[in-house]
Amino acid sequence: MNAILNEALNNYEVQCPKVEFIRHNENETYKVKDELTNAQYVVRIHKPSEKFSLDVFGDEKHSVSLLESEMKLINSIRENTDILVQQPIKNKEGSFVTVLNDGTPVTLLSWIEGSTVQESKINEEVLFTIGKMVGKFHRFSKKYSKDSNLDRYSYDKSLLVNTILKIKTGVELNILSSEQLKVVVDAANEIANRMNELELIENSKGIVHSDLAKSNLILHEGQVAPIDFCLCGNSYYYMDLGSLFSHFDNLEQRKSILSGYKSIIDEEIDTKYIEAFMVFQIILFIATHINNGENLEWFSAAIERWSKEFFIPLANNISFIEL
Repeated sequence: MNAILNEALNNYEVQCPKVEFIRHNENETYKVKDELTNAQYVVRIHKPSEKFSLDVFGDEKHSVSLLESEMKLINSIRENTDILVQQPIKNKEGSFVTVLNDGTPVTLLSWIEGSTVQESKINEEVLFTIGKMVGKFHRFSKKYSKDSNLDRYSYDKSLLVNTILKIKTGVELNILSSEQLKVVVDAANEIANRMNELELIENSKGIVHSDLAKSNLILHEGQVAPIDFCLCGNSYYYMDLGSLFSHFDNLEQRKSILSGYKSIIDEEIDTKYIEAFMVFQIILFIATHINNGENLEWFSAAIERWSKEFFIPLANNISFIEL
């Protein structure tokens, strides 16, 4: 066990920890089992990987205020919905966020047993359950967002501008061509146009998860549990649908997800807005990985594919999602 992880765990009532590394993106994440009590946890050391940049959010690391608000949100979901989520664990001082000697914040949450959607064979029932869970979360958010005053990221036009500025550095680094950058900028401009349209629709925005990747969805006894709310924030609810559609590209899968969603949120869903936020997800991914683009063999080819399949059609108001 490395020194920083040892220091982190010493702040909690974990007596005999057995540690397993999970991943390192925006956080350094480990599974921890207390072999004395058999309790299982997730510990997150909030120090982004060198391959992952939080610059577009105006952050080098997650602030204590952001993490406290994340814990508050998760607890509110636990108290006010039947959505299965992790339980935030307080440290020995009674706080949900621990700050290490070097200033690095740490959080501990309960472990949810199960497998990720990424690791599992999924069927129509699972997909419907995913959509239903997101619908329940948005139904909760529509009430909660009006009264809460959380310190969260905002997935809005300002972030869109920051994202483009970050991607522009890819031209200086010879990772992107000027032509590729123009395609991304044109797509971003159309995203901004569609955000303006959504501003005219009542209750179109609130707290969203924003990162509904297959690895952040846990299957547990017939339920789908969302994990890793670290990047959650204020945006249009279509942000989460765009997130799902960027990870589930099969037509029938998308239909099943939307069926589950609409079983809770009985509203018309316009695919033009799903397309906008699906592209927003992709360009956010580019921006957070652009510093390491030259070391990613697939990066250049992926830019070309995304441009052809998504960016250019969006900029030209050509639909690329069929339902």
